[in-house]
Amino acid sequence: MSEIIIRDIKPEDIDHIKNVVREVWDWEGAFKDEDFIEAAVTIYFTPVLHEATFGRVAVLDGNVVGVIFGAVKGEKPQYKHLLDDLTPHILTMIQSKESNRQGMYDYMTYQNQAYEALLDGVKDEYDGVLDFLVLSEAAHGKGIGWKLWLALKKYFEEKNTAKVYVFSDNECNFKFYEKQGFDRRRKTDMLVVFSGVDDATEQYLYEYILR
Repeated sequence: MSEIIIRDIKPEDIDHIKNVVREVWDWEGAFKDEDFIEAAVTIYFTPVLHEATFGRVAVLDGNVVGVIFGAVKGEKPQYKHLLDDLTPHILTMIQSKESNRQGMYDYMTYQNQAYEALLDGVKDEYDGVLDFLVLSEAAHGKGIGWKLWLALKKYFEEKNTAKVYVFSDNECNFKFYEKQGFDRRRKTDMLVVFSGVDDATEQYLYEYILR
């Protein structure tokens, strides 16, 4: 029987986490440059580490196969010490070809705008956030996402959190959140063009009420 361990995050986990992110997001289809993809994933992931007050990894048979991060308003971030030096990654982005830079800039800009629109007028209702959840293919069907969510939910309960939110989209397994009792509150559309190909998604705001 496979052994599943849910534990706190160690410095040596970060590269494994980024590999899981790369597997799930499959940015190789949009960006062909290996160094650019590594830089893009690192820069994209940095705000999560900067803000998270709670995190756990799922380890299956000795391999990191999933991760969850969350934050509670007013609590101290716990993972800033795991942040990479962004200087070489920024230089890689600057030196990459224009289409890569523009595609990544558009993606991050439009996603931030979508998130701002989804939270417009309601952000102050929430005192917690499920900031990041990703599972590798090896973790599917084993209840690992549920175990990670239960760990974060317990943390929210210990901090007396009332209501939390999470962003998702129609390219992710948003049904997972619905199975855990999250309700979809809002939806907005997002369009990004990668190498001349339209990437249209629906972006969602889900919420979970703890008390």
